[in-house]
Amino acid sequence: MVGPMKNWLVTVLCVVNALLYMAIIGMWISIPDETLLNSITSAVALIFTAILILTNRERFYHFYTSRFFKKLTSSLISVFFIAVILGFLNFLAFKNAFLWDVTKNQVHSLTQETYSVLNSIDQKIRIRVFSLKKDYETIRALLELFRLRKNEIEIEFIDAELKPQILREVGVAKVPTLEIKVGEKVVLVEELSELAITNALTKVSRKEDPAVYFITGHGELDLESRENEGGAQLKALLQAKTISVKTLNLREVQSIPSDARVLVFWGSKEAFFENEIELVKNYLDAGGRALFGIDPDFNGEGPLKLKTLLSDYGLKLRNDLVIDRIKHANGSQGTVPVIHKYDPKHPITKDFKGTVFLPLASSLIDIQSEKGLAPSWHLLGQSNQFPASWGEVNRDELISLQVSFNEGEDHKGPLGYFAAYEKELKSSEMTRMVTFGNSTFVINTYKKFPQNYILFLNTLNWLIGEDRLITFNIAGIEEKPIFMSENQIGAIFFFTVIFCPLVLIILAFALYKRRQKL
Repeated sequence: MVGPMKNWLVTVLCVVNALLYMAIIGMWISIPDETLLNSITSAVALIFTAILILTNRERFYHFYTSRFFKKLTSSLISVFFIAVILGFLNFLAFKNAFLWDVTKNQVHSLTQETYSVLNSIDQKIRIRVFSLKKDYETIRALLELFRLRKNEIEIEFIDAELKPQILREVGVAKVPTLEIKVGEKVVLVEELSELAITNALTKVSRKEDPAVYFITGHGELDLESRENEGGAQLKALLQAKTISVKTLNLREVQSIPSDARVLVFWGSKEAFFENEIELVKNYLDAGGRALFGIDPDFNGEGPLKLKTLLSDYGLKLRNDLVIDRIKHANGSQGTVPVIHKYDPKHPITKDFKGTVFLPLASSLIDIQSEKGLAPSWHLLGQSNQFPASWGEVNRDELISLQVSFNEGEDHKGPLGYFAAYEKELKSSEMTRMVTFGNSTFVINTYKKFPQNYILFLNTLNWLIGEDRLITFNIAGIEEKPIFMSENQIGAIFFFTVIFCPLVLIILAFALYKRRQKL
């Protein structure tokens, strides 16, 4: 352009340029992750401004030397310094954030369990969020509750659609997923909840992983085997949950290792020696923890002494096979029952609603309750009521798959699939045990059935003593709805949407006119 442009065209272009800058500000605020797009748009706006100034130098020169421009510059400098001060205050507020939750049940705050976990971590917490961009704000709102309590939390968002290679490297199976890292320990969290995140923080912040000893030497589950009947999948899962998995042959030791948090008797098929049982009993009586998975044995040559040990603590493991005609795996004719009735109060099963099946399971019964006394064991999962379910003891019927209930011989439902025991000792130690009437529900064959493994992990977490890794004790929220009339809603709308903004606009205009007169 050779000569100066017409006044009206210059005015239009200046307005367009100003609108472009406003749009750029909105883009940097609303889509800050689109750095390339925002940078290109900003560069275009600056080039556009430079062209306008160069092609209309004289006009802009008169504007720069005018009294109005001097006042405008003074005002802009004042606004700039105010913005700097407000930005600094905002930075301080960000670094020392505070949340005031005025709701009665503190529904917008974290639980005390989470606070205690955060306070116990003295290292920096790094969280990487793998999700779709549309979920960013929802996830950010949840994570901000944690950052409000602990400033040393670094949060990074990674777009699952733009960077799938990172998800593959990390091993992310679904989105959204959080990667939580403290020191060198890393845990992936697929559930977006306070409980799941707190559980992960607990795991990665432990100074040492809890040691779980799997007993060997009696035909138990082989944790190294990758065959269908092996337990390599279970071992890998436990190690991924930061649990130290070890093995122990009771015949080769004089005492239980001091670091043993839980002894696991999983799938024992052969007899135990008396001294082995004595070791286990002494361990339990001193506040030890144990997990038993004992399969049906119709030959009578299985771990009888182990069953006797359980009966000494009040649990009878019947030598039968649970038949459930209503809840069972397809094609099993009831011999592979599906657990659907869980104890809603016990920490292991309180919030567990998964479908778990037990391929051939014996029934359990508390000896005290059988005598009409207060039970010492809690049945956590049960079959349906009789006649839909019963405990079959006739071996010939089982072999022929022509099972039917025999009065006086078989056991009527509902029958217990697994049970938990807890007793506080004088030394303030707590003995805990859990017994399943089946051990094969977590072998490699069933690695595609995650609910089986989740139930096993819930059980192990409770035995370890990390009850917070299962659930929170959150008080019930009392619902108190607020009812408002149409007039009240209209009044709120008028004052907040019309009256207040209008008053502010009038005040701003009045101040502007007053400054013009000065």
